[in-house]
Amino acid sequence: MIRTGWAISGLTAVNLIADGLAKALFPPNAFLLGEISRLGERGSTIVPFAILYLACTVVYLIPRTTILGAILLTGYLGGAEAIQSRVSGSGPFLLSLPVILGVLVWAGVWLRDERLRNLIPLRAPRVRAEQNQ
Repeated sequence: MIRTGWAISGLTAVNLIADGLAKALFPPNAFLLGEISRLGERGSTIVPFAILYLACTVVYLIPRTTILGAILLTGYLGGAEAIQSRVSGSGPFLLSLPVILGVLVWAGVWLRDERLRNLIPLRAPRVRAEQNQ
């Protein structure tokens, strides 16, 4: 379970880092600028948002701060989902991508961290017969 959690976290982090680096280091193309303006944002916000995205991902990758990073990424991805759903014209993939990434972020942490599995169990804990009496 722990290996699977690290694999999910690693693959998700690679995706997040690649997306953040592409937006931070390379000049935005016409398609990206068109999408940003369609969503009601200015093109000048791409780099600061990419740096914020990368910073949240780095916090997520540090084992001692993984849960804080997951919380920060959830907030960032929630904002992306809110913008996508507010504006019409986003396809089903663009609408679901932030949600999928958020689920993968938390799935990786949940599989790796026993404390989180105890805090958020997928099923109710078994109750011993002697406790019921």
